[in-house]
Amino acid sequence: MNFAIIFSGQGLQSLGHVQELLTLADELHVSDSLKQHLPRLFCSDLTEADLYANEFAQPFIFVLQWCRWQKLKPEIEDLMSFSGYSLGELSALICATQTDLEQGLYLAQQRASLMSSATQHVSGLMAIQGINLNTLEALLTETATALSIKLSDSSFVVGGADANLQQLAQQLELRGTRFIKRLNVTIASHTACMDAAVQPYRQVLQQQDFARLCTAMISGSGGHKFFKTTDAVNALIHQMNHTVNWDACLSAIQENQPDIVLEIGPGSALSKMLLERNPNCIVRAVDDFKSWSGLQAWLESLQIG
Repeated sequence: MNFAIIFSGQGLQSLGHVQELLTLADELHVSDSLKQHLPRLFCSDLTEADLYANEFAQPFIFVLQWCRWQKLKPEIEDLMSFSGYSLGELSALICATQTDLEQGLYLAQQRASLMSSATQHVSGLMAIQGINLNTLEALLTETATALSIKLSDSSFVVGGADANLQQLAQQLELRGTRFIKRLNVTIASHTACMDAAVQPYRQVLQQQDFARLCTAMISGSGGHKFFKTTDAVNALIHQMNHTVNWDACLSAIQENQPDIVLEIGPGSALSKMLLERNPNCIVRAVDDFKSWSGLQAWLESLQIG
């Protein structure tokens, strides 16, 4: 059965994921490396709020996803594609090129640091549903905010400075927009606020020696299917300060007709989006399962079936 793997971005991480990661790191014999390069992970006073600070969140989520994939890889025989949402596109590249943990962690830390320092304003992201793009774009211009991610024709993520996002929320409420929610992300990713991070990160990535893609990548930035590492790297650079068209990525995944789509979270928001669009597809998330044994039993049942 053909699998498509999708990696999520920031916003749904929890302390439960920290405990899972510590267990996986021990099992995969990478705990010493994490103690050296991500020591905050092992602090007993780590709180839920700490998980959302950008410079911890990005490397933490990357490491969780890398470890989850190492655990899953022996169970998945027919892999069709990798895709990643926002930060998840880095995880997709690292796993598709079979890059080791330390190199991937370095790239996640560099990405986080450069994006955090790209703007001096307190900023973030906000999810919006129930508005068309033309109406939204006019309000974005009026409030000096920007489109960060397109999820569908009526669902978006926007970014900007805190004060501007508050102004946008007020304007949307006046127009009766049914869903407005600030996300647990502390940067205005995929907008022009990240312009200053692009060239330094390009230099970081161009200094890396990546292997060839072991399987195709369907870009989370716009649904393009890549077979060459250089194309995937260029897309990863471009998405830092440009809108991510996740809607197009989901369409491309559907067009490739995988038998099964598995989301390597944290969270299950992406798998739910895809399931809403294609109820006949088998779509699950790692976080749907209470234990690894439950997930492995499900994967085994698919092979038997």
